[in-house]
Amino acid sequence: MNELAITVGIILFPGLIAAVIADKISPHTKSWGTFKYSIYSFIFGVSCYVLLQGVLYGFWIPAHYLCPDRLTLSSVTLDVWSLVSTQTFSIRISDVFWATSLSPAVAAITAYIYNKKIINKLASKLGISSKYGDENLFSFYLNSPDIDWVYVRDIPNELTYQGRVLSYSEADDIQELVLRDVTVFDYATSDELYSLPKIYLSKPKGSFIIEAVPPNTLIEVQDGEETNTSQ
Repeated sequence: MNELAITVGIILFPGLIAAVIADKISPHTKSWGTFKYSIYSFIFGVSCYVLLQGVLYGFWIPAHYLCPDRLTLSSVTLDVWSLVSTQTFSIRISDVFWATSLSPAVAAITAYIYNKKIINKLASKLGISSKYGDENLFSFYLNSPDIDWVYVRDIPNELTYQGRVLSYSEADDIQELVLRDVTVFDYATSDELYSLPKIYLSKPKGSFIIEAVPPNTLIEVQDGEETNTSQ
C-alpha cells in the first residue's frame, strides 16, 4: 500500500505543480480546499502526460517515416498508461520530469481559458448559458479589458480617488484595491487635493463605489502623465 501511494504521488506530482500555478494566476474569491486540489491535481496531471505523449508522438511520426525499423510506437509510449491498460504501476522518472516541465504550460493554458471566459463565451454564443464566470461582479468588473482609469468614491471621508487599477483582491469580509498614478479630489467640490504614485484601499465587502473614467475627461500631457479635467 505504501508503494502504491508513493507511486501514485509521484505520478500526480506534475498535476500538483500545475494546480498550484493555476491557483496563483486565476482569480477566485474562495481558496481551493483539499478536495478541489486533489481533483485538479489529478486532472492537470493527466493533462500533463497527455500533452507530453502528444509531443512524443509528434516527434515519432517523422522519425518513424525516416527509420521505420528502428523506432516503434511502443518505444515512445509513456509507462504511466500501463496503470490503465494492465493495472500495473510502472513509472519512469524521466516521464515524470518531462511531464512536470510541461506543467507551467498546462496551467497557463487553463488559466487563459478561465480568465478569458472562453467556455462561458462559447456557451453564451450557443445559447446554452448566460453565466459570465465563477468570480463575483467585483472581480469581473475590474478584470474587464475596458477598465483602466477609475474613480473610487469615498463618501464617508468626502474624497474621490482617480487612478489606474494596478491590482485587486477580495476575501470573505473585505475588498482591496491598489491604484497607481493617483490624484485625490474633494468629493463635494472636485477640487484637486494631492497626487500619489500609488495607493492601497481596503473596505468592507460591498463598500467600494467604483466608476470607469470616461476617456474624454483625461488629457494626455508630455512624458505620459495624465491629468483630469472634470469630475
